[in-house]
Amino acid sequence: MELHVRAVAAVSRALVHAVRPGDPFWLGPPRDVGLGLDPASRADLLLVAGGTGLAPLRSLVEQVAAAPAGRRVTLVVGARAFADLYDSVSLDRLQCAHDWLTLVPALSHEPLAGAGERGDALTVALDHYRPGQEVYLCGPPPMLAGSRLRLLAAGVPAERIHRVTSRQP
Repeated sequence: MELHVRAVAAVSRALVHAVRPGDPFWLGPPRDVGLGLDPASRADLLLVAGGTGLAPLRSLVEQVAAAPAGRRVTLVVGARAFADLYDSVSLDRLQCAHDWLTLVPALSHEPLAGAGERGDALTVALDHYRPGQEVYLCGPPPMLAGSRLRLLAAGVPAERIHRVTSRQP
């Protein structure tokens, strides 16, 4: 298996600088995070990803695709600039394949970003929040800092907020 990793956050820096070809390491889902969809729920989803936090949230999109239940999904993907958007080709393919999926870039340092795309991921996501949605956030700790309070202040019920950091315990 060949992995391509850019040294951006703690885990990716460790992979780039500490792991050598032939070193064993374990790959798996985030531990003890409760990141799964309730199969009985039909609630629409607002997913907010930062950096490699996109991977677990993309798996939620794939869960919806595998068992369509009339859910609408809005996936907000945060990056500094267009060039920094992670996995944009496969995200575009997913959006083209599913009319229930809306992909929204959130660009914090991109001068060419449109008004609805400019800002950090949570700020852009709050513009897309609709009552009744389940909100899932996954990203680095700085992205998640204060996110619960901001969501509560925006009227998101506490039981509908699901947060996961990208770092491993």
